[in-house]
Amino acid sequence: MIRVLVPTDFSKHALDAFTYGQQLFKGEKVTFTLYHAYEPSALQLLGNKSPLALSKIYRDLKDESEVRLSVFLSEILSKDKSTTFFYKTASYSGHLKDGIAALEENAYDYILMGTKGATGLKEVFMGSMTHSIVALHKKIPLLVIPENAVFNDPDSIGFATDFARAYNHEDLQPLIVLTKLWKATVRMVEVYEKPEITQVKKDHLQQLEDLLSGVDYRFHTVPEFSSLENCINVFDDELNIDLLVMIDYPKTFFESLMREPVVKKMTFHTTLPFLILPSHN
Repeated sequence: MIRVLVPTDFSKHALDAFTYGQQLFKGEKVTFTLYHAYEPSALQLLGNKSPLALSKIYRDLKDESEVRLSVFLSEILSKDKSTTFFYKTASYSGHLKDGIAALEENAYDYILMGTKGATGLKEVFMGSMTHSIVALHKKIPLLVIPENAVFNDPDSIGFATDFARAYNHEDLQPLIVLTKLWKATVRMVEVYEKPEITQVKKDHLQQLEDLLSGVDYRFHTVPEFSSLENCINVFDDELNIDLLVMIDYPKTFFESLMREPVVKKMTFHTTLPFLILPSHN
C-alpha cells in the first residue's frame, strides 16, 4: 500500500494537483490522506480575547476544516471509480509547516502538493514554504505539481544529479517505484561545470547504475545552466521528459543547478512536475 499525504487549501489548483496524483498512481493500492492545516487570522485574534473566546475561535476553525474536508472528499469520490484508492482526512491546528514537522519519519511514502505559478516554483527551489517541507528531515519525498500541469504517462523520467555524492537504495526507492510502475526510462543527467568526470564521480555513477539494475536508463551530460529557466527548457523540451527528479542535498545542488541566488531575478514558468527526494546520507 502506497501512502500519500495531500495538503490542501481546497482550491481548484489543489484539486488539479490531486487529480494528477490519482492518474500517476492509477491501478496501485494507495491511501490518500487529505490534510488541511488551519490557523486563526490576525483579525480573529485582534483585541484582548478571553481563553473562552479563543477556545471558541479554534473550535469553530476545526469544525469548518473538517466540514470542508468532507465536502472535498465527497467531490473526489463522486468522480473516482477506482477500486484501489482509499481515503482519509486529517485537520491540523497550526501552520502547515508545523503540521508536517509533527509527522513521524517515513509516515508517508509521498507528499503531493501543488504550487501556483512562477512564484510558487521559486519557493520550491529557494527554501520557503514548499521546499521547507522536505528540509524538515522527515524523509518523505515531495511530489510538486505546477499549475496547469497536464498529466502525460511518465514514459521518460529525468534524474538530475552531479554524481558528487554516494547513492543508496533508500534515496532512490521512490524513483524506482514510479519507474517500474510506468515501465519508464530514467534519463540520468549530469549538470557539469567542467566536462571531465573524476574517478570519484565515475565510482558514484557505477554505484547508481548498480542501484538501477532492472530499470531502463540513459545517461546524458549538459553544461551548467545560466538560469533555472534554461534548466527547465533542457529537461522539458530537449529531453522530452514527463517528470523531473532530484535529491534534496543540503543547499549545494539546487544552488549550483541555478546559479541564481537572488530569487527576485528569476522569472520562469513550467508545467513540468517535480519529485524531490530527501537525502538519507
